[in-house]
Amino acid sequence: MNPKVEAAVILTVDAEEWFHVPGNAAYADVASWDGLQASCPRALDRTLRFLEESGWKATFFVLGWLAKRYPSEVLAIARAGHEVACHGFEHRLVSGMSPCHFRADVAVAKSLLEDLTGVAVRGFRAPRWSMPRASWPYEALAAEGFAYSSSRLCIAGLGAGNPEPATVAGVREIPVLSAGRGWMAWPAGGTVALRVASLKRLEGARDSVLARGSPAVYWFHPWELLEDAPRVGGGALFRWSRYARLERLPERLKALVPPGERTFGALLAGQLDLE
Repeated sequence: MNPKVEAAVILTVDAEEWFHVPGNAAYADVASWDGLQASCPRALDRTLRFLEESGWKATFFVLGWLAKRYPSEVLAIARAGHEVACHGFEHRLVSGMSPCHFRADVAVAKSLLEDLTGVAVRGFRAPRWSMPRASWPYEALAAEGFAYSSSRLCIAGLGAGNPEPATVAGVREIPVLSAGRGWMAWPAGGTVALRVASLKRLEGARDSVLARGSPAVYWFHPWELLEDAPRVGGGALFRWSRYARLERLPERLKALVPPGERTFGALLAGQLDLE
């Protein structure tokens, strides 16, 4: 039985670098990351200022590698009153990891974040919505003390399936905002759709999900707020989906997300042990 999750607008940030692109061979070697141009110190500062100006508290899914390299910047997230959750350590696709590798990856990242912030980390997000439709990742999360996950984008090719919250192996899975069904589904809470779709369609997608009694979960990355952040090369379609109309992101979020504490911790505190 799945307990009902309150309908609410949740704002999330995937705290990672511009080069954390699973499947791109140019950035696959973790050992090479230290030599790449960094954006996160400035991007995280810009993100925190943007959230403060907009009156939001958000959930940050922080990559363990990022926390290890920029501990003071990650600590600033917690000190600003935002929720710190886990994005794994090396930004690997969960679907490409063994159960043992996955558990070790999230355990290291969770421990690092908790030691840094002094606060229990209870949430997880899989890189690139790569949670397989199986119970073993959730069993690993439960064993490491996670209470919830927001790791599914229910559109064709990226974890297509039930877009409603569900409990798997004792972990609450709350998908991010999508609109439509099946092959017609589209990512209404982030990526290029949030920037290029009409505001009326985006509002309709949000209101439809809220009317069903489910949360509307939005997401973005800190590097998206920097005009001069380095860019990943690729084909025309990839570049369009990743970078088209980035300048519209702040205004779209302000139009769709009301001020307030828009975190998973606030949403689920009444149901789960998130203290």
